[in-house]
Amino acid sequence: MSNERLRLWTRKISGRILRGLLAFLRLLLAGCVSFSGRMRDVVAQAGAETGLLALSLCVNRSIHVVERLFWLVVVISSVIAALVLSSFQLERYFSSPTVISVDRDYRGWNGSLPAVTLCYYDHIDSFKANEYIQEVWNVSIIDEDYFYFMDFLYAVVNATAGNYAELAKFAEDERFDQVDLYEMIERVDRPFEQVISSFDSGFQVHVQRVMTERGACYAINSPMSTVLSGQPVAYELMPQPLSCQYGKQQCYIRMDLYESTGVLDVHSPFEVSATEANIVALHKSDEITASFKVLETVASKNLRQLSVAQRKCVFNNEETSNLKIYSKSLCLARCRAVMALEMCNCVPFFYPYVEGPSCNPAGFECLLDFKWPIWALHICKCPSTCTEIEYTMQTVKKSSWGVKNNEEVASSETATSSFRWDLIPPKVRMRRDVVYSFEDLVVSFGGVLALFVGVSVMGLVEMGHVLINNMLLDAFAVLRLVLGHLRRCWRRSDHKPEAQPVNDRLHHLNERLSLADTAELPPFDYVN
Repeated sequence: MSNERLRLWTRKISGRILRGLLAFLRLLLAGCVSFSGRMRDVVAQAGAETGLLALSLCVNRSIHVVERLFWLVVVISSVIAALVLSSFQLERYFSSPTVISVDRDYRGWNGSLPAVTLCYYDHIDSFKANEYIQEVWNVSIIDEDYFYFMDFLYAVVNATAGNYAELAKFAEDERFDQVDLYEMIERVDRPFEQVISSFDSGFQVHVQRVMTERGACYAINSPMSTVLSGQPVAYELMPQPLSCQYGKQQCYIRMDLYESTGVLDVHSPFEVSATEANIVALHKSDEITASFKVLETVASKNLRQLSVAQRKCVFNNEETSNLKIYSKSLCLARCRAVMALEMCNCVPFFYPYVEGPSCNPAGFECLLDFKWPIWALHICKCPSTCTEIEYTMQTVKKSSWGVKNNEEVASSETATSSFRWDLIPPKVRMRRDVVYSFEDLVVSFGGVLALFVGVSVMGLVEMGHVLINNMLLDAFAVLRLVLGHLRRCWRRSDHKPEAQPVNDRLHHLNERLSLADTAELPPFDYVN
């Protein structure tokens, strides 16, 4: 008996579910038919408003279904083609909107003369070194350890980013752990004087003592080297390099040295000394004249409207996440310093503009174990500057006037070395320019839409107006329908009679019974 009831109950439930599903499917079908009809009307209206005949033909029931399918395929293919071509144009705008062209109008060009970074060979002052050793370690010249400390001073002063093995030998000595090597170089370094002259007697060529990857050096006609001091400096306040008008002036700078020799690095005034391309060794009684060929890259004004990722270069006065003033050589040098900080938790004293604890001899031994900075040269990548000046040594003329008949050089008081560098007027330079701007992108979008879709901006606006207007009308219609249904339900609930208490109903029943009884009484007459 129970199984029979279970089968009846299951059959009843399944029948109800089936009827519910059929009702839902009928409702869904009716909704789809209504929606398709509504969409057909909206598309026909959009086609009529924008003048796109293909849209109207896709939903026109008076023509054959094959013809309607044909126009639907045409519309879909045109939209897909327009989207694909627009994506290609957008990718070109974001990836390669610039071009480098050749400029040959050289008659009115002005250019900057090269900068020189001069690093002296022997630039330790023995008297200052004696005072420093006596003050810090309380060791005088008569002590046995004096020359040991003097060797340490020479190892620090002569250390470079590529050769610091002598400094790493003192890593085991704890007496050098707390020594500030940068301050030590400042105190024991011997100042030098140079006599600078140029073709423009009224211009004072900027000379500054800086700390580079070659140690303590002097930067001449190099505004970018002011960043190496570690002090905050604004690009607008940087000294300007010496410039001249090509072809109309003999552009040169001459530097005379007394009682000193060194190594010269010729580079762009908007870069710092970091390469080995134009290294010149200057010895006593040498007189060197070098001529340089210049290849300059300038930038158009509208190049700044693009982002760094688009133009793939950075202007010198642009502030990046790491540098307030940008140059490629400065960026690479900072990258090497940051890698040293990550490996050995210290920054070599060659980089005073990078924050972090300074390396002691033990830190340099750690860097030597990691073979720094050899592998860092392949890892560090920096974008180029938008304006570049590249100098190539064309001719070098060297003469020594202090030697006679293979005799000894004249006394140091009279020995003089000089270096003169000049420019060969260029006739070609490169120009970075925008070949595909935002205006070109908008125009290309318009051409694609007109070619494949046959619509303009006004047509798109009209189509959007039709779609949005009909969507709002349908939404308001559904909202009115829902609100009307809720209002009717609320009114029914207000007019529904309330349940009376039991005592009231009994009293009402008694009253009805008393009236019925009186209605059955016989009539009587009134007597006067």
